[in-house]
Amino acid sequence: MPHAQLIRRIQWLVPVALFVLALAVRLPGLDGFITADEPKWIDRSRWFAVGLLFPEQECPPVDYGREEVSQGLGCTLQIGYPGVTTMWAGALGLLLHYYREVQPTGVDLESFLTGLSSYMLDTTIIAPSRLPFAVMGALFVPLLYGFLRRLLNTRVAMLVALIIALHPFYIALSRVVHHDSFNTMFMILSLLALIGYWLRRWPWYWLVLSGVLGGLALLSKQVSWFMPPFVAVVAGLTWLYRWVEAAPPGNRLRYLVSRQNGRTVGRLLGEGILWGVIAALTFVLLFPAMWAIPTEALTTIFINSTRLVEEGHSHFFLGEISTDPGSLFYPIGWALRATPFEVIGLVGVVGAVLTFFLRRQSVGRWLATHPVEIVLLAYAGLLLVFVSLSGKKLVRYFLPAFPIVDVFVAFGWLWWLGVLGFLLAWLFSLVKRPPRPEDAPPASVSMPQPANSSVRNGLMLALLTIIVCVQGWYVANNYPYYLTYYNPMFGGIQGAAKVMTIIGWGEGLNDAAAYLNTLPDAKSLHVLTERACTQIRPFFVGRVSCLNASLGGLLKADYVVYYYNVLQRDMPWPEQRTYFEQHQAPVKQVTIQGLDYVLIYRNPIEHQVDRKANSAAGLLGTFGYNLQPDGQLTLFWQNRGLNDAPLFVGLARTPGIYPPDGGADSSQERTWLACRPKPDFTASLTTAKAIIESNCALKSLNLEPGLYDIQLAVGDVSGVSPIETSRLAVIQIGPGGTFEPVDLVAHESVGG
Repeated sequence: MPHAQLIRRIQWLVPVALFVLALAVRLPGLDGFITADEPKWIDRSRWFAVGLLFPEQECPPVDYGREEVSQGLGCTLQIGYPGVTTMWAGALGLLLHYYREVQPTGVDLESFLTGLSSYMLDTTIIAPSRLPFAVMGALFVPLLYGFLRRLLNTRVAMLVALIIALHPFYIALSRVVHHDSFNTMFMILSLLALIGYWLRRWPWYWLVLSGVLGGLALLSKQVSWFMPPFVAVVAGLTWLYRWVEAAPPGNRLRYLVSRQNGRTVGRLLGEGILWGVIAALTFVLLFPAMWAIPTEALTTIFINSTRLVEEGHSHFFLGEISTDPGSLFYPIGWALRATPFEVIGLVGVVGAVLTFFLRRQSVGRWLATHPVEIVLLAYAGLLLVFVSLSGKKLVRYFLPAFPIVDVFVAFGWLWWLGVLGFLLAWLFSLVKRPPRPEDAPPASVSMPQPANSSVRNGLMLALLTIIVCVQGWYVANNYPYYLTYYNPMFGGIQGAAKVMTIIGWGEGLNDAAAYLNTLPDAKSLHVLTERACTQIRPFFVGRVSCLNASLGGLLKADYVVYYYNVLQRDMPWPEQRTYFEQHQAPVKQVTIQGLDYVLIYRNPIEHQVDRKANSAAGLLGTFGYNLQPDGQLTLFWQNRGLNDAPLFVGLARTPGIYPPDGGADSSQERTWLACRPKPDFTASLTTAKAIIESNCALKSLNLEPGLYDIQLAVGDVSGVSPIETSRLAVIQIGPGGTFEPVDLVAHESVGG
């Protein structure tokens, strides 16, 4: 069988191999952790399934979506993103999990779906929910290869497909319950199909396919609303190229008013409208809420799209914290998330452009003969402008441009291979010596010289092998998170942390939970984690709170967990964070790729107190105390204006019950003791809201054994000013001079 024929027969193995490779790096470890948004999307997916399958079942209103209780198909309107493809895939994953694991236990499907908790997510459903996303993310790779191979050539298609298949950032986003990978896949394939139809004159069904894929993109995320106007841009460029192609050079202006041009414009206009109709029909047919409550669905999408364009969120970027990091965010974000192959490939594009101008080649001729490249450039550039207009920016919002950028990366690498081939040929010509007579082969022996194509094929094979090995190593090194990958050319994650946020989307919090689960009485522990509770809660057996405010103030929980992107944006309560950073050492650090993603601090307060009763307006608020057996009392309080004025505790005998008013018993004679701040807190005495630790040496009072209550007081030039409502604690002094706190009960009357 001829070599060329054999190659044609086994070409189908290439997309199969690409799919297997992409799937192999996306399937393992799907249940290892969970990102910040996934619990919400899994919850939306289960109500989406309920709406489809159980018409009588009511579903609750949702944030940023449907504001009223609904039922049946109305439940499929969960949010205005609209995220419909995400919910279809998430619902499919939940159904697969149900029929495989839950149905055999006798639980019916409706009970399973309505019984899932969005508060404490069941970790057994994480991997099944993600499975459809991982499979679709892997399927995108061979589809992209096939589209690009038909549109451009095999070399470009193979380079792009391999880079995407083994791109840690793209892998990470294609195996979570979210919409960025779906949106990217549908936008890119829709674009390539449309380019092929208009600029390569592919058959009519490619226009239909492009419209369907465009509709799926519109069902995925607001970024895809870029597509309809860009279809008009592609139509305009297509008309321009057909005008240049059809019009005689000397009569191009006359051609504008010709019937042929009118037919071309009319056809393009009609096909553009047809694309929109097909996309709209796809949108309606696959969005069940459009069948039941179309007005509410469209209104919700419009309102949320407008809100997202206008609002931003906190960023750390180029040394500053702001709600809009500006126009450099996406180019720098792309560079930090790119692989070295992508950066070097773009450098190759620059080299090719410089070579082009040095050879004084015609720019007009290049533009006229490269319509596909022009459209792809326009897509990437205009999409960059489109996503930059919104104040809300995340690098993953620019993901639909990544594969198109990689097309130019491939062009750059082909230029590099050409340069390398030229250098090898030049070097070979320098070292080649004339053959000696004794070395000459017999006349009957043929000695074919390697063809240029053989050299190019060898270099291409070497490049593909290097991409697989090097990017495969990046993938393995960042498993199971992949989001921890940052471009090593710019210092990896350490370099990225100095430049931008948001670093950390949940990775590492599962390890923090695993540590907390090993602590004694873990189920009774209360953990606080600012703005990261949904990622740690599924994996921790105890109680998790999200914000200090939800606990009623500072230093309330047993443990405080800080996540890197929250610290980076300075989002925790600053006084508590400063206290821990300056005066406490973390009991656990979760370090990934050399960066401390998670810091866990133990709350040093052993005994919490009534904060309202033990506070003085404009002076101080008291959080709690620790008491050592030797009588060393440590007070934890916040400076609210007391500054360096004296702080006192007063001890008085107690009958063993709380006074009726809840305050100290003023009828008892009280012994006062000044409490001095610990040496490393002295500088904080003049800092507003600083958390202070003060020591009180109770043993120095030489009190008799018995029960004593402790009252707080502040001092001034006139002496001691007790806080009337204060009853800090009741302690017992033992016969041996030992001190210990006592838990007493309140009573309604002294004689009762």
